[in-house]
Parts: sequence; structure tokens; C-alpha cells
Amino acid sequence: MFKDKDFVYIDYVAKIKDTGEIFDTTIEEEAKKANIYDNEKIYKPKLVILGEGAVIKGLEDALYQMSVGEEKEIEIPPEKAYGERDPNKVKTMSLGELRKQGIRPYPNMMLRMSNGSIAVVKSVTGGRVVLDYNHPLAGRTLIYKIKVVKVAETELDKVKALLERYFGSSNVDKFTVEISNDKKEVKITVPKELYLVEDLQSRIYVTAKDIITYVLPDANVLFIETFNKSNFS
Repeated sequence: MFKDKDFVYIDYVAKIKDTGEIFDTTIEEEAKKANIYDNEKIYKPKLVILGEGAVIKGLEDALYQMSVGEEKEIEIPPEKAYGERDPNKVKTMSLGELRKQGIRPYPNMMLRMSNGSIAVVKSVTGGRVVLDYNHPLAGRTLIYKIKVVKVAETELDKVKALLERYFGSSNVDKFTVEISNDKKEVKITVPKELYLVEDLQSRIYVTAKDIITYVLPDANVLFIETFNKSNFS
């Protein structure tokens, strides 16, 4: 059994109970069989940090009761998934207002609104557009077939897992990570090819925050960027 702050890697196939429709998976072969394959997605075991709340509650609750190598199928009711449908989240707005924003809506189109919320177009009739702000899976009971593939055991493994999360699997081995013997300092050398990566400082910030929150709460986290003439030649 696992506990808070454990770093657990899982494979899963997730489907809607009443239709059997697979809507998400970490396994490439399963995605292709279900016709949901995305060639821009990297299919690999998903990192779940227990207690982080980054996955639905029913899935996280089940993982606490599992062990490495274990596989099980679980049923997750709406209240532990994406909630019940709320009729108050179905809104109507004018077609002209959306067209002013350069949007030509059609049924089942997914829109990101100006306030950051996500809405699905339910209908477009008579100059009016019906938008549903409920999560597309609200009100649905879900079935997850999950397997615990591995766990990150050491502090070094966990730091590298966080670097992979925020910088990508192709970049994680380019970092040099040193953890002091007293575990009071984590020194991470940033590879020079990432100095100009988009949102570098934001990625550094969230990585350091998660290291302190989930791995070494008493550590100082240093990201080292070294500049010399080779950087500019």
C-alpha cells in the first residue's frame, strides 16, 4: 500500500461505463484500437504523486490501496470523477457575439472562453448558441483498468521525475542533479541548450516548488546556469 507523496507510475485504460467508450489511455496500442490515437502524444506510464490531487479522486483513492505490479479494474461514480451534471452550467448566448470573436460555432465544438473556462457547443439555432460548461464526462460512471508499473524510490529519482514532468523526457538526462549528503541542498545544472526554452523561469519555479513540497521539504533548491563565451559562439 502507498502513502502521501509516493511517486507512482501507472498504465491505464479508461472508459465510460454505460457506453464502453474508451476516452483515455497511456497505452499506444489501446489508443489505436479505440481510434483515439494522437500522434502528438507520448504514450507511457503516467506519474501520479499521491496527495497532489492531479487525477480524479476515485482513481487516486484506489492507488493508495495498491502495490507495485498490481493490476485491477475499478468503477468510479460521478461524485469521485467529474461530478454530477449541473443544469445551471448550460448557458445561451448570441451567435453574433461569438462571430465577433472570430468563432463560427457548430455542435460538439469545444470552446475556450475569454475567462479561461471550457464550453461545448450543444446547438446553434435561430441566432442563439447553447453552451454547456459541464465537464464532458460529468454525470458519467467511469471504469479504469489500472496497473502500477513502478515507483520512484529515491530522492534523486523523484527529482528527475519532476524534471521530466516539466521539461520533457527528451531533456531530463541533460540535467545534472546533485543532492547534498545532509539533503539540505539540491543543485541542478541547467543544460545550455535549454537556456532559451519557452517559459524557462516558470518551469524552474514549479519544479523547485514541487521538489520542496513532495521530496525534500527542508532543502534549498539551486538551478545553475553558467555563461561563458561558448554560449555565444
